[in-house]
This record gives sequence, C-alpha cells and structure tokens, in this order.
Amino acid sequence: MTAMKNILIVDNHIATCNLLSKFLVKNNYEVETSTRGQAALEIFKKRNYDLILADFHLPDMCGMYFFDEIKKANPSTRMILMGKQVNLKNAVEMVRRGAANIISKPLNPDELMDVLKEAERTFETAERTNGREANTPHPFQAEQTDLVIGQSPRATAMTEQVLRVGPTNFSVILQGETGTGKESIARQIHLCSPRKGMPFVAVDCGCLSKEIAGSELFGHEKGSFTGAVSQKSGFFEQAHGGTLFLDEIANLPLEIQIGLLRVLQEKVVRRVGGSKEIPVDVRIIVATNENLLDKSGTSNFREDLYFRLCEYTLEVPALRDRMEDLPIFVDFFLKQACQELGKPIPQITDEVMDYLRAYDWPGNIRELRNVVRRASLFADNENNIRKNALPSRIKNYGDTLNLATKSIGYGMAETGAQTYDLKSTALKAEYQRIIEVLEKVRFNKTKAAEILNIHRKTLYVKLRRLNIPY
Repeated sequence: MTAMKNILIVDNHIATCNLLSKFLVKNNYEVETSTRGQAALEIFKKRNYDLILADFHLPDMCGMYFFDEIKKANPSTRMILMGKQVNLKNAVEMVRRGAANIISKPLNPDELMDVLKEAERTFETAERTNGREANTPHPFQAEQTDLVIGQSPRATAMTEQVLRVGPTNFSVILQGETGTGKESIARQIHLCSPRKGMPFVAVDCGCLSKEIAGSELFGHEKGSFTGAVSQKSGFFEQAHGGTLFLDEIANLPLEIQIGLLRVLQEKVVRRVGGSKEIPVDVRIIVATNENLLDKSGTSNFREDLYFRLCEYTLEVPALRDRMEDLPIFVDFFLKQACQELGKPIPQITDEVMDYLRAYDWPGNIRELRNVVRRASLFADNENNIRKNALPSRIKNYGDTLNLATKSIGYGMAETGAQTYDLKSTALKAEYQRIIEVLEKVRFNKTKAAEILNIHRKTLYVKLRRLNIPY
C-alpha cells in the first residue's frame, strides 16, 4: 500500500508556497509549488500527485474550474482547498464534487496535519476498493436541498465559523431560536469535516423521555427490560466514525446527562442491561434555543456536561436579525415548493414582499418556509402571488404597523387625522417611550434596552418596526 507523500501546492502568494513547502518537507512530504492554476495543471500533466493543496481564489482561474480539470486528469487525486473567505455554498458544492476538505486561512499547522493524515487514510481506502468510493454518492447528498445560505454580514460570519470549526474534532454548541436552521448548520459542519463520508445521526432530545432515552442513545440488551425482545444498538453506535447531532439538548433528563458525560469522557458506551463496554468514535454537535451557560449548574442541566460540550459555540442568528437574506430565502423556498407541485414559479408582488419584510418572524426560517409554500398554492390567474395569499397574522401585522407608523408620521411629529383603535394607540405609546429613553441615554442602545427591561435584540426589532433610525 502506497502512503500519500507527494503534494502539489498551488497558491498565488509565493511566500505561502515557500512556508508550506518547508513545513511539509520537514514532515517527510515531497513537495512542488506553483503560483498559478494553469501552470499547476501543466505540472500535474507531467506527473500525477496524490494530493493537491490549492487556494480557492487563484489569480488566473476559479477554484472550481481548477478542481474539475484536476479530476478530469486523474479522478483519484485528493484535493484540499484553502482560503480566507470561502462561501459556504461553494464549500458544500466542492465537497459534493469530491474535495477531500476545505480549510480556512490562516492555516493552523496541527489542523493542516490532521487534514493531510485523513486525506491519506481515504486515499488508501480508495486504493483497497479500486476506486469504488469515488462513484458512491454521499449518503446525505439529497438532503442538502434543505439548506438555505444567505449573504448578509451575519450569514457570512456564520459561514466563516463553519469552515473554521468543520475540519476539527471539536464538540460544538449551536445556539439560536427555534426554526433558525440549526440542524442544517450541523450537517454543514459534518460535511466540512474529515468524517463527511460517515453517518450523520440527528436526535431530538425533546422526544426522549427518561424511560426510553438511555435505550435510544446507548442501546440495550435483549431482555434488559419489559419489551426488549431483541438486542438494539443506540444512536452512539449508529453514528460511530461520524457525527451525532443532539437537538434541544437542554431537554435531556438529568439521569441521561450523567451517562452522556461518561460516554464523552471515556469514549465507550454500555448498553442498558449489558456489562460490555463498546468503544465509540463520535463527534458531538448539540443545539439549544436557551443559553446553556445560564442554565448550567441549575437543577436542570449539569455544569460539568456544559463545559465538556462547549469547545466551540456558534450563534445561529434569527431571521429578524438578517432580513437582508429574506429575498434569498423566499426565492429558494418558492422554487422548492413549485418543483414539488410541478407548477411554474409565480411572481411575488412588491406589496407581498413589503408585508414579509414588516413581519418579525417569531418562527424564523421554518415559519417563512411554510408561509411561502402555502402562498405558492394561491397564485392568481396571471401567476402572481398577491396579498390575499398570505396568512391573516402577517396581513394584520402589516396593516397595524402601517396604521401606527402613519399616525406618528414615520418618526415625525403627529399630523393628520387621529386614530383611536387600541393597537395603534399602544404602538404610538411604545414609540414615544422608546424615543424618550433613547434621548435620555444619548441613543446608547444597550443602556436603553436595560432601562426598558428588554433584550437589546428586541429593541432593534422595535426600532425597525417603528421606523426609528438607528
């Protein structure tokens, strides 16, 4: 069996090429470098390399084109792409096409060596199976159509974190409101890791009662309890070599939290009713809509479990905090729904988009998806989606907001006819109180939120809703 030892480095900075070359030569690799994609292709045609380490943004061609040309020349060559700002959508596409990994710059030497060793292992596996691995579709490839990627600053920051933590083996806490797409982010972390060819097992901890949680997570032996008519492997064993995603981790019963902590520390599971310890190699990603740090140490969540899980925490933003992405989400879900229904994609009117932008989306991306799917059924004869296709809660919300903002003059002094309904009166009073507090603290949003006794994010939502400049 031939170990992977010859590497071609392609980076537009000669200093990076030299630095990587010296580092890899010291680690017993045979290295050649190039600063341009076309030159690298010519080098590759003269001599096939086991591995190529290439920057995603080459000066004379894009990373995807370079990757495709290498694969045409030699499908067995493994390629690791690197870059400072690699869009998550592009990263996922490269992984689908067969890239060994995506790593972020600046490179961490230990992380780089881990990625190289993993590439070597997959290369040797491919040799043993005569290339069958290259023709096997990824087990979760079809599910990636559920992923929506935005372009807002919050989405870009989240993308960068996914690409940074993905190649590591860190446990990750995904923290965000319900419906923000935490499981999709967990899948992307898995796809950006060396474990991407292994199982991804998702578990909703809210559905695990104290009676069944131990059996579901750790498995059980035949006859260990009433109804255990056969031996069963748990989620940890099913995810061996891959990633276990535990959604709503805060709902896990305390007794099971103790067992989970032991598995994470000892890397072995013991089935319910069994005495044998079974080794497991699993990466843990958990999700929560609560602040686990605040919850840890209470009677509901173990502090030691929190500190075992919190190697990396990633905040998943709410839809209201990334409204620049709303048109992208709407377009994606509309195409998805119409493809499912087998009908042409309708046009959304500007009025409908205004109502969608005005709404605060308590159910986040999940709620938006359902609203768009529903609206796609109510396109008119001209194949337009109009206001009557929206749920009443969104129409009423937008109508109330428009009435209130008109009555207060969009931030100016009150003009025109008086309005006396309770909703507009309440919004007007809220507007006046927020302005009063902001002026008092010289528009310091943090202090204003403290005085108003609301979260700072909630204050920003109200500022946008009431059209108060911020």
